[in-house]
This record gives sequence, C-alpha cells and structure tokens, in this order.
Amino acid sequence: MKFSCPKDILLNAVLTTSKAAASKSTISALEGVLLRLEGDLLTITGYDLDIGIRTEIPVSGAEDGSTIVNAKIAGDIIRKMPSGEITFSCDPSNMAVIVNRDTEVSVMCMNAEDYPTVPSVNPETSFTMSQKLIKSMINQTKYACSLNDSKPALMGCKFEIDNNMLNVVAVDGIRIALRQEPVVYDNIEFIVPLKSLEELTHILSDESDKEVTLCIDKNQISFEVGSYTMISRLIDGEFISYKKHLEGERPICAEVNCREVIEMLDRCMLIINEKNKCPVRCEFADDSLSMSCTTALGKVSDKIAIKYNGDPIVIGFNAKYLMDAFKAADTDMVKMEMTQSSVSPIIIVPMEGREFTFLLLPMRLK
Repeated sequence: MKFSCPKDILLNAVLTTSKAAASKSTISALEGVLLRLEGDLLTITGYDLDIGIRTEIPVSGAEDGSTIVNAKIAGDIIRKMPSGEITFSCDPSNMAVIVNRDTEVSVMCMNAEDYPTVPSVNPETSFTMSQKLIKSMINQTKYACSLNDSKPALMGCKFEIDNNMLNVVAVDGIRIALRQEPVVYDNIEFIVPLKSLEELTHILSDESDKEVTLCIDKNQISFEVGSYTMISRLIDGEFISYKKHLEGERPICAEVNCREVIEMLDRCMLIINEKNKCPVRCEFADDSLSMSCTTALGKVSDKIAIKYNGDPIVIGFNAKYLMDAFKAADTDMVKMEMTQSSVSPIIIVPMEGREFTFLLLPMRLK
C-alpha cells in the first residue's frame, strides 16, 4: 500500500474519522482507523461498534492495499509533520513509513482483516435537510439529554416527524427541550444517542446552502454530510410522553433579555460548586427580576428590568440548568411562561411562535 497526499487534507480526514474510534477497547483494531486504497481514492474509517465515520479523499495512489493504524498515533504523527506532501507506505508486515521532505516516521500497524464490518443503512428510507438547520436543532436540545443509564431511551434526542413537522426533543426528568421545523416526509420517529449527535455537530456545516441526507432503518441511521458518512446505532426503548407536560395554561409571562439573564447566572455561579450547591432565588415583581444566591462561599444578588404581567412570585432554580436553557435559546429576547405557583414548571419560548420550547422544573427554596 502506498500513496501521497497533502498534509492538511489527510490530517483533517484522519482527525474527523478518529472521533469514532474507541479510546480504549479490548479489540485493538477499534482504537485505530482503517485505511483502504483503491486507485487514487483513499477511504478512511473510524468505528467503535456504536458510531462509524467514513470519508473518501483523492490521493496519488501507487499501490492498492489496506491497513489499520492507531487513530491517536496517526493523528499525532501527521499533525507534527512539516507542511506539504506526505507519502504513506505500508509493507506486508504492516510496518508503515510516513515521509514528508526530510522527516520519516515508522509505525507498526494492524491487519485490515481484523477490522469489524461497518453496517450499512437502507438508502430507500431517507430525507434531506439543511446542515445548518439540523445542527441548530441538535444544539438547542441536546443539553437536556439524560446522562443516567437507568433510562437508556432518554440518553439521546428523539426525532419525530408528524404531519410534516419535525420535532427534536430531549428529556432528562427535570427539563424538556423541544425544537420544531417543518419538513416534507412521512411520519417516523427514532432516538439518536447523545454521543452520536455531539460528533455529528462537529461534521455539520454552518452554511445554509449545504445539505445532509438522513437514512434510517430499524436499528441504525446514517448521516451523509459532504464527503463524510456517519453511521450510528439507534436507541431502542420507550420515550417519555413529553407533550402532555407542555400543555396547560400558564397565564403569567415575563419577557426577559437572554444575555442579561446569562450574565446574572454567571455571577451567581461564582459561589456555586460541587461542595456548595444551592438554587438561585428568582423574584419576579414590578417589571423586574431579582436573582440571588447564598452559599458557604458568599452571597450574590442582582437585578434587571423585565416586562412582567403577574403578581410577585419567588421561584428557585438550578443555576446550571437555567443557564443551559437560556444559552440554547439563541435569540435576544424570550418569554418565561409560568403559573402563580412556585413549584410548577416554567416554559421558555420565543417572543413569537413556538420554534423552540424549553421546560424546567423549579427547586424548592429553604
């Protein structure tokens, strides 16, 4: 096996596919990336049995072949090579030599036959949407995925198409994050693991004119993003019936500036840590929001002007959870909808419409 390729192209492909390689595994091959050369096309694959990332890059091929190289070592070697053209060659004993100008590094590789087969997805079940849009939908909801493996179905985002409306939703038992966008496709639902979504956002572009194709079957999904294909298992399990928790009248409304609330929370979190946990005290009254927090480290109090239509009310929140919701809002102003009860969930929505809906349960104040 032998080929030449510009350093930047090879490095980007190896680093991206390496994100799907296992960091530690009893199967050594899973800690590597599979390189397969056919003519002038090099296919690079990373796979940890849950997530697979594959890409193809043009190279100057001299001898077809395949091998597995440790993902971390490959990335480190290529990164530290001088700029310019890199030549990679691997002999039948799986000893690879990487050369760039006067720099030469040898590294032991593994037999390509030891690499597990990456599953394929039925391409007949697919739809296409903007990369920027799906990236936004994931980023606005993934913060509410559960990290508790006692409920595996909640450890990812549920994608649900119903009457040409795509809902992406995450629930962890304390909060709900819902993002909605119209799409033209048949009704379908599936749950993608959080880890897969986080890796996917690193591949997706922020450019509006670029698209991603989603292919779904019973147990897995693939995302075709430019020259990259990412494959992930789907989570099998019963998701929470989240819609009923978003229903009901919440007649009290506070219109707040996201940046101002985030800055207040930032200041309160200066005295909150693992040893000194305490909810932030939020008092809504007279077109103002007062926020305060007291721990063994000290006390913080703050106040901003808002638009408020209810009687005075005091509610306690987990500062980080409230911060997550406001950071995910991705807009200047939002509405906080609530009842007059300090223990009922609040909902954060845009000033117009319901593009996103974030629900958060309060904490009891002592």
